[in-house]
Amino acid sequence: MESRAVALARAHLEAWTNHDLETARGNLAADVEFYSPAAHLVGPDEYMDGPRGLTQFAKHVVPGSLRVIAAIGDDRNALIMYQVDTQGDPIGSKTFPSAQTWLLDENGKIQVERIVSYATPKS
Repeated sequence: MESRAVALARAHLEAWTNHDLETARGNLAADVEFYSPAAHLVGPDEYMDGPRGLTQFAKHVVPGSLRVIAAIGDDRNALIMYQVDTQGDPIGSKTFPSAQTWLLDENGKIQVERIVSYATPKS
């Protein structure tokens, strides 16, 4: 059985990789912070709609391409290793293996999210 944080993180991944951005936005705390090598985003609007926000990347993800490799967590923390495929300009046809962590707030919303990923050409 999945922990509460892993279940929410997995549902969040499923939502945005299938282009259900309204559900993804609903998972976020008002003070959400996102960290990646390319950006530090603060607040739901920047997280979702900023120049390096989730919407900009998600629109290139092939729906149904999410593959969870491993997941572990507890009530407030989750770590998921996964990959998604992209298509279309400017990203092109690539596979993005990623490791991501989530910290939930006391209301079960995503408060802090960190990601490390890289792109490989699709074979």
